[in-house]
Amino acid sequence: MIKDIREPDSWEFNPDRPHVPILHNGQLVGYCQPFYAREIVESLNEQETLRKALRIACSDLIRKLGGDRSKLDDLVQKYRTKAQRPKFGPRAIAAMLIDRQKDLRVSPQEFVKFCDTYKVSPQQLRMLAEGKEIDRKYIEPLARILGITPAEVMDVLQGDREKN
Repeated sequence: MIKDIREPDSWEFNPDRPHVPILHNGQLVGYCQPFYAREIVESLNEQETLRKALRIACSDLIRKLGGDRSKLDDLVQKYRTKAQRPKFGPRAIAAMLIDRQKDLRVSPQEFVKFCDTYKVSPQQLRMLAEGKEIDRKYIEPLARILGITPAEVMDVLQGDREKN
């Protein structure tokens, strides 16, 4: 006898599961289970606090240096951009190398030695972190260190040029 296999419905309704409203500036934005609602609201409030702290710090910096206060938004955006993980260029490769070090679960000193065995010197690693262009002869060793193809390394290094 063949068993009747019933696939679950895509949409479900459970009137017994409690949900609480989430509000932003008094406006309802959605409902969520209480446990998750608390975490979501705390996280969003923390983001707001960090945004305010950045604006205050930039304002203090402008005031301290005697700069133009109308440039506050530009300065805040500059620092927000710097804080984001780079997607292209040498700094993106540096970020990928940091991820690789974490994947390998080795200390920074051990990782530098590891890279040196692939003929990528500490000086070259420093240049990547500083966003300086590197010689093409390092593409192949970087690809081996990162576990990707040389073409992928080139795509990351040159990706920003193609977008502009």
